[in-house]
Amino acid sequence: MNLFDRKDDHVFLDNHKLSQKSKFIIYLLFIGVLTLVLLFGNLNTAPGIIMGSIMAVVTLLMPLIFGYTGLMVTLIYSIIGITAPFRFGIMQGDPYYFAIAVFILANFLGSTIIAVEVERNKKTQKILETLSVTDGLTEIYNHRYFQQRLDEEIARATRANRTLVLCMIDIDNFKMYNDSYGHYFGDEILRKTAGLIQNTTRKSDIACRYGGDEFAVILPDSGVEEVHFVMERLKEAFYSLRFSFPDCHVTKTLTLSVGFSIFPDLAENKDQLITQADAALYRAKYQGRNTIQLYQDTLRANPLS
Repeated sequence: MNLFDRKDDHVFLDNHKLSQKSKFIIYLLFIGVLTLVLLFGNLNTAPGIIMGSIMAVVTLLMPLIFGYTGLMVTLIYSIIGITAPFRFGIMQGDPYYFAIAVFILANFLGSTIIAVEVERNKKTQKILETLSVTDGLTEIYNHRYFQQRLDEEIARATRANRTLVLCMIDIDNFKMYNDSYGHYFGDEILRKTAGLIQNTTRKSDIACRYGGDEFAVILPDSGVEEVHFVMERLKEAFYSLRFSFPDCHVTKTLTLSVGFSIFPDLAENKDQLITQADAALYRAKYQGRNTIQLYQDTLRANPLS
């Protein structure tokens, strides 16, 4: 996981994706040249040879850019090219036609090899992209993706003049449980907690593992009441989940503490939002754990005094 979790991976992959505009231009080029071949493409003439050569290059580019879709286009051209002698009255036994037919078939074979490699690279690219933003243990988004997505959501909230909530969630007494039962059961709790967060939050919310036993949830276009409703539902689900853990006095102390803040009502930027949500989480644990705290309430209580 860590091998792929580097800052420049996602940027590198994004920069090498062909834009939709470029693909559209290439499609137009192909259609234009194909039209010329259909109308004037007598391969026994100089213009026909030139246009046939251009089409050969274009049909090699199609699978290189579009994969199997481009290969289908190349197949259509190959059929048109091989049947060209019948359209222009050229004898099928002509050695020149035979050479052209072999060239077209070779071109299609090369295009097939290219298309297979392109599709294989697409799958590899998708795997790399997934690995670069996924936490290996919990299989939810990782800290790196959290930072990137929070930037995007703040920008979106600013443009739409809407609020954005950041919740920080911590498993109370997790270290004590982990020390008592070992990393196997500790990891199992982290995995199940991550699953609960995904199942109890909305589809528009973004759940991430922030680090250790701490999770972060980004809730676009949300208010205080909505956050309390979602987080209370999560706490109840976690309480029920405890019965699936080994029974001991430590298990009974496992609860969730939640701290959150709101952009732009309380926080003016990303750094403030994270700092405030973290401070609210600290206050929730300071007050005895198993509570939900808004940063504004934290300010009133002045936990550091």
